[in-house]
Amino acid sequence: MLKFNNFRNKIVTKITSTSKFLLLTALSISLILMFFRAPSLAQIPPLKQLPIEEGSETQSAPEIGIEEDSETQPAPEIGIEEGSEIKPAPEIGIEEDLEIKPAPEIEIEEDLETEPGPEIGWEFLGSRELNQVEIHETKYKGECPGYSWSSREARFTSSTTPPARKRRVIVRNITRGVASDPYPFTDREYYEGRSSEGTRMSFGTKHHSKYFHVLNGENTFEYEIKERNRVIESGVLTAVIKRNVDVRQRDSYPITKSVCMNSEVPMSLCADIRTLTQYKCGSDWVIRSFIQPNTPEVGTLISNQTPYSVKYWINNRIQKLSSGSDRIYTNNFLNIKFKSCSVGTGDGKNSKECTIKTRSLERGKRYKFTVSELDYESVDIEDFPRS
Repeated sequence: MLKFNNFRNKIVTKITSTSKFLLLTALSISLILMFFRAPSLAQIPPLKQLPIEEGSETQSAPEIGIEEDSETQPAPEIGIEEGSEIKPAPEIGIEEDLEIKPAPEIEIEEDLETEPGPEIGWEFLGSRELNQVEIHETKYKGECPGYSWSSREARFTSSTTPPARKRRVIVRNITRGVASDPYPFTDREYYEGRSSEGTRMSFGTKHHSKYFHVLNGENTFEYEIKERNRVIESGVLTAVIKRNVDVRQRDSYPITKSVCMNSEVPMSLCADIRTLTQYKCGSDWVIRSFIQPNTPEVGTLISNQTPYSVKYWINNRIQKLSSGSDRIYTNNFLNIKFKSCSVGTGDGKNSKECTIKTRSLERGKRYKFTVSELDYESVDIEDFPRS
């Protein structure tokens, strides 16, 4: 700043007071415009050079000088007093205590009541939902595989046309995928309560006289409510029938009982009783069985229930059985012979007649020898039931 003032004083001495005043004024304005108003030098476009004609004369710019003997007055200094207050530029902002009001909200009245649509479709016992139900079925795996089908009772209802006397409802399943000649349908009475007469709904593709067949998933139905022979309401509705399959393990279970090796012989007369164990999947489905003791021979019992010994022949081989004894034979075929005598009267004299009796014994059966109470030699063989 000091150098600038010395330089300025040297020049000022050579300039007249009027020129000096004009020069200082122009300089001050230029400085003010440069720092506060004028754009930066980089933004000022360069001056265009005007073309000069080749034959034209150029005149030199007039020289501005300062007379040597003229008096110069110092230019007034422009500055800022040290003690003066500098007012800051006003700040543009938002007052802290100023309340900012939010934009008004557009609300929908919650109290507006919408009228529910008509209730038309299927009701299911135990379900609160209309036209929605699950049918539970069971698939078995293991030794006894199989499938257990199931059904649900369904009743048609319509809030627009409630049940009344002389009314019936016909509902057809027109879902794509079911047979169409005819469509599965149900024809039910519709005369009392809130819904129609019940129908059993199960999965299938064709019409059935006992069940109303549907597909798994969404089904489309068309219905007609008739009063006598006149249709008073008709329409189309959809219902979702879901199949819920429960997969379970099912194996066989054993059943043990006593059997006669010869199934044609009753148990009371059976001589060869054994233990049979059967593994079943149901009342009539046996998947395996075994019998104990597991021997192929079948025993036949002969017992002597007389007070005497009995002599007889089995397959032409002589045998003797004492009183109270039993004997088991395992032959497949048994022919027995024995002697039986009876005392008769003729010509006033007692006479004795003896014969050879022959019998074929049934395999696996119980037999016993007996005698007549009046004649101990009158021997016979008969069935021997268990006591």
